[in-house]
Amino acid sequence: MARVKKEDIVGVMEKLAAILTANHSDSPTAKYVSEALIDLRKSDGVAFTGTVQQFFDCAQVVRISDHIVFTDEETELWDHLFAFKQLGNNLWGLSI
Repeated sequence: MARVKKEDIVGVMEKLAAILTANHSDSPTAKYVSEALIDLRKSDGVAFTGTVQQFFDCAQVVRISDHIVFTDEETELWDHLFAFKQLGNNLWGLSI
């Protein structure tokens, strides 16, 4: 199983938050990603995995209800971030 570090997830989230804020500053999706990033940075261990899972559970709903159209770069970052969801509810592959 692949090992993922907290920094891997946070790094992708930082890039996504920056580009969404630049391109869609008033959108609920940009705001949600930025707020989730703040929470992720403050979390460690089980709290981190719970925060990541909460993001995965809510982010798609926020994005769909927002009706924004992502650029190719935004889509790539979103998909990269959601690839971490494969790790399971407890992110058991996470190396913290």
